[in-house]
Amino acid sequence: MTQTSRHITPSSRTARSAVSNGSRLVQGVDGRSAPARRFRDLVCQFTEELGGDAIMSEPMRAMVRQAAAVAIEAERMQAAILREEAVDADELVRISNVLQRLMNGLKAKAKTARAGQRTQLVTDYLRNKAAA
Repeated sequence: MTQTSRHITPSSRTARSAVSNGSRLVQGVDGRSAPARRFRDLVCQFTEELGGDAIMSEPMRAMVRQAAAVAIEAERMQAAILREEAVDADELVRISNVLQRLMNGLKAKAKTARAGQRTQLVTDYLRNKAAA
């Protein structure tokens, strides 16, 4: 029987996927199209609103990307309404609810991450003060 490691060794930055190392937001998408630029803008804005990249875990980054994609779909449907095209109102409500749940979940995770960051800062301060 083969033995498996309990820990996954982190790979070097060059051996990671383009999404993981931050050079692309979504795999296999040209980032120059208008929707891709809007997606990138939303990801940046959502990340800043939640407290910045320093507190973001990889699962939080994935949730931010999902929220940005859902927001773009809601915007697409809103534009269709303005062009007087038929839009499934139930679908728009579902999409809006999904976006709200994602953002609420992200805000809760960010609050927890910021609290942990503050606790670490206080701990570091007390340790440095005791050492002085």
